[in-house]
Amino acid sequence: MDRIKKRALSRIFSNFPLGIASSGKSALAFFICLLALTFLYRIQLTVGLLTNAIRPFDFIPTSHPIGFTLVCLPYDLALALGCFLIFWLLSRAQFLVKQSQILSIFKISGVIFLNISLMILFLIHGAHMRLLFDAQTGLDHSIIMEVFLNVSLIELLRFIDLRDFIFLLIPIGLFWGILLSPLALRVWVVRVSVVIIIILFVGSLFFANERKNNIPAEIRLNPAIFLLSDVVENGLFKHNPGHGNLKFVSGGKSGIQPIGSDVRNQMKPVKFLPPKNNHPWNIVFFIMESVGTRYMFDTSSGNPMPMPFLHRISKESWHLKRHYTSSNISTKAIFSLLSGLYDFFNQETFGIRSDASVPSIHNFLAESYDRFLVTPSPIKWYFPTEFVKNSGLTEMHYFENLNFRIKEELHSLGRYIGRDEVQTVDFFIQRMDKAREPFLGIYFSFTAHLPYFDYGPEYHIVKDDGRAISRYYNTLNLLDHMIKRIYDHLQKQGLLERTILVIVGDHGQAFGQHHPDNYMHHRYSYNENLETPAIIYQPALFRPKTFEIPTSHVDILPTLLDAMRIPCDPLLFDGESLFNHQLGRKYIFFYGHEGSISSLDTEQIKVQYSLKKNRCWAFDLKMDPGEKNPLDCSSYKLQLEALHQFVNDHDSSLIQYNVCLFEKRDFQGHRHPKLN
Repeated sequence: MDRIKKRALSRIFSNFPLGIASSGKSALAFFICLLALTFLYRIQLTVGLLTNAIRPFDFIPTSHPIGFTLVCLPYDLALALGCFLIFWLLSRAQFLVKQSQILSIFKISGVIFLNISLMILFLIHGAHMRLLFDAQTGLDHSIIMEVFLNVSLIELLRFIDLRDFIFLLIPIGLFWGILLSPLALRVWVVRVSVVIIIILFVGSLFFANERKNNIPAEIRLNPAIFLLSDVVENGLFKHNPGHGNLKFVSGGKSGIQPIGSDVRNQMKPVKFLPPKNNHPWNIVFFIMESVGTRYMFDTSSGNPMPMPFLHRISKESWHLKRHYTSSNISTKAIFSLLSGLYDFFNQETFGIRSDASVPSIHNFLAESYDRFLVTPSPIKWYFPTEFVKNSGLTEMHYFENLNFRIKEELHSLGRYIGRDEVQTVDFFIQRMDKAREPFLGIYFSFTAHLPYFDYGPEYHIVKDDGRAISRYYNTLNLLDHMIKRIYDHLQKQGLLERTILVIVGDHGQAFGQHHPDNYMHHRYSYNENLETPAIIYQPALFRPKTFEIPTSHVDILPTLLDAMRIPCDPLLFDGESLFNHQLGRKYIFFYGHEGSISSLDTEQIKVQYSLKKNRCWAFDLKMDPGEKNPLDCSSYKLQLEALHQFVNDHDSSLIQYNVCLFEKRDFQGHRHPKLN
């Protein structure tokens, strides 16, 4: 009896490869391609984590490379086996079709569908890998929505290298090679695959403890599984971001701002303006990409101060010590800097819309102003290009049209690219020399953005020990030298006394604070992601002063217009002039790209609400500046109501305001005095 059972089992195991190879050869071809794709992805990811200068989340595998690869492979095997089972079962449905013509259509459609699925999975793995090393994030629902809402198909195709298209042909070729191969070869492939899967699975069990070593999900999970789980959580079954039982008491609107007592103090602003000057002012914006407040003067590790020159002139300027971006992504933040308005409080970006017509700083300046922008980086993906073009800034010099040395880091996963920062600053200085006065010059740096290019020992203040933050500190020192060069040149040319110098970051930067995956700026809305420096230098207008109150990007433009005595309607800004003796607002607001909205009051109570998870929390930044102890929002119900009230109203108000300007109409009875 035992012998009969053994023979039966032996027949089953020997016939299994034959059955699979003969009954579902297209599903088998798909499975082998997917198995090869996931295995190569896992090897490439491991090699990148061990050898690349910039690693996602500064994560380095602690076990042997083979062990680390094996411990994550079950997720890849689960994807491959799951897809094979689904497609093999679907292939069985052909036996329900009796008409030969329909059967042929069914088979052809199935093969086409498998090829498309294979290409999609290939692109998901490639995009996830690229995002991990280029942007410190994985391919998730929010990334897809951002691309869908903000990036044109042409720009997306430019992101794909020629070699990506070539590599795409490899799995397709492998698929057809297996599909058209003889039955005997397919049987052999099945047997080898089964043996490999068993060996890999058993091998992964020996390194099971490695799973406990806090491996980020973006690295641990297969990209397709990671994306699917995120879509299920935040897309298909997303919590309703409605406001439950919150009761809103709207105080109405006047201009762009709500005027209810729940969001504004009921008082008439009193201003103390600087002496009036008879000459127009030159304006130089130095916008620092990804510079966080907490790093620029930091010497806590015994290192020299990263930005000593900026520290010096901060004492001779208006230093906005508690300054915040309006959003943790550049496009929305820069829009606020130049417009005095918040961008949308959702993933769509107003500043890249072709019809964005709200006023920018350029519109308030006289027609005689010479205007130009210079940046070493490509700006299509993170700059409100359409907005600044529509507002009159047409002269823009950036990566694509500058002919300078390229700084880049090439690796098997992609490349980081930008023009040489030093040469680009040279060009900006030369452009100022050619400018007719008055002029508006905007410089947008890139060097403090990932991967934090190394410009040599001259700018090293810390040793490059492989950590991202060490490279970052050195780029801050480079930026400090560049700011000093511009300042010194303005002084040497006799322009400094007629120039307002605005030095500001677009948003903060994170290096693993609070969460292992909190790198760069767009994953969370903690203070390290939101705090950024703001310094306004011109002693004739801005006598040295340090502001301890929370300020925002939306305050910069109305403050500059007051300083230059350029008339404007203050109710058509979200921000306020800092020349007001007391600010009328109760809160400043932020949009977090991770799907959160936040407000901060004058007493440094920060209330945050997750649109994804329908959950609220708060921090008392006076008592808990490190944001270690989240508080229940029940104690801050009025602030939470004000946050929802403002966000509910803002986006539609911004669109209506934009339409009124396009149609040359007043907005709720308000308009700025005649704009150029």
